[in-house]
Amino acid sequence: MIELTPLARPYAKALFSSALESENLDGMANDLKIMATASKTEEIRGTIEDPVLSRQEVVEILTKLFDDSVDETSKKLLSILAENKRLNLLEPIHSIYQELLEKHKEQNSIEVFIATTPSDDAKEDIENKLRSSYGKDANIFFSKDPNMMGGLSIKVGDETLDLSIRGKVNKLVNQLNF
Repeated sequence: MIELTPLARPYAKALFSSALESENLDGMANDLKIMATASKTEEIRGTIEDPVLSRQEVVEILTKLFDDSVDETSKKLLSILAENKRLNLLEPIHSIYQELLEKHKEQNSIEVFIATTPSDDAKEDIENKLRSSYGKDANIFFSKDPNMMGGLSIKVGDETLDLSIRGKVNKLVNQLNF
């Protein structure tokens, strides 16, 4: 499978520059989130990949779908992506844009992988501890990974703190194998 990040980076940077200039950073982030989330659905993916529809028809369908929820710049993005046969880049564009936004705002993005859904109190406790270490503006996302067996794993940038049972078992196996 082809790596989409290098293809998406120029679009994300251009959108970020445009949003910075128009002072609409958070609005553009929200628009991209809406479009990226929708692009994951089977219906939208089917519309994008439908060989019967022309690129213009796909743009019209998507523009009507997002008419009330995104601004004109986002609609122009859809048109440009369709023209260049790059509508599959909506998700990576959102990810790269989010990274640029966090860097601009000096925020950290923290992903917490857990085996089972934590209670509200436990989730709040984890968020409070992470925010005290990484800043009150940190974006914290929880992802469920049943393969962990228990515990949690925390990813901040390119650093990972693995406190899962699976991680401890793997570490023990590696120590025993020298």
